[in-house]
Amino acid sequence: MLIQSSRCRTFEYAVTTPSACAVGVAEGEVGKAHKFSECLVVSIALEHGDLLLGAAAAKLVRKLIARTEATSVVIDGYLRPPGRDERAATGTELLTDLADSLDLLAEVTERLTHSGERVHTVPFGWRTGARAEVSGGAHAQHSIRLNAADPDTGGGVVAALDVPVAQRFRPMSAAAFSPTCA
Repeated sequence: MLIQSSRCRTFEYAVTTPSACAVGVAEGEVGKAHKFSECLVVSIALEHGDLLLGAAAAKLVRKLIARTEATSVVIDGYLRPPGRDERAATGTELLTDLADSLDLLAEVTERLTHSGERVHTVPFGWRTGARAEVSGGAHAQHSIRLNAADPDTGGGVVAALDVPVAQRFRPMSAAAFSPTCA
């Protein structure tokens, strides 16, 4: 699991088009702008076997919220499916990984909400357009890998790297933005 976060003064997104694994959204949601201020935007790239990391991911996001003093969190989760060769070698099913990803995102959201955080989740499987003004400072952006398969970490943090503040969000077109799943 790769968790990337950005503390944003402002963040705005709109879902544009569904991918093959998109969850249903209300008719009026397509193209509707969702605006946030003083928030933490968290992108969670999920991989096969990450289902065990729900508690660790929620704990990590809570620490990032506290560290950045964000008033709310926006979570955008997506599946990084294994390649065809890897699926054949491990016997994993794409639909199982997809279901596990949805379950894990629901668990993280529930844990954060239960601990009193204001959480918004981007609809799974949708391409989006987004704009953000990322806050400055040493801890504005993070890139963190959690690894369930590493016995030395017990599913803990493998690496935590501050991302240079110079890397900013840019306006994205639907065609240029990655979908939630392939």
